[in-house]
Amino acid sequence: MPKRPATKTPSNVVKRSRVAVTLDVKLDIVKRHEHREGTTVIGRVHGLAPSTVHSIVKSADKIKEMAGSATPLTATKVTGFRDV
Repeated sequence: MPKRPATKTPSNVVKRSRVAVTLDVKLDIVKRHEHREGTTVIGRVHGLAPSTVHSIVKSADKIKEMAGSATPLTATKVTGFRDV
């Protein structure tokens, strides 16, 4: 049985790049879904596909755990003191 030929993407088609969704956006998506907002509506608001929104909603428990243990971006770390 011969192998299938490799499929090539036509040159006129632009490949979509992968987008990293921040934790704040994920929390907003979970909150909106808990308030009975639909996945397509939420997706339009954030510029995401409904399937992406659904995947985020499915992992809502893990996202909430991460939010509890995440360090806010405004937090600062004191590394040492100077004696003046």
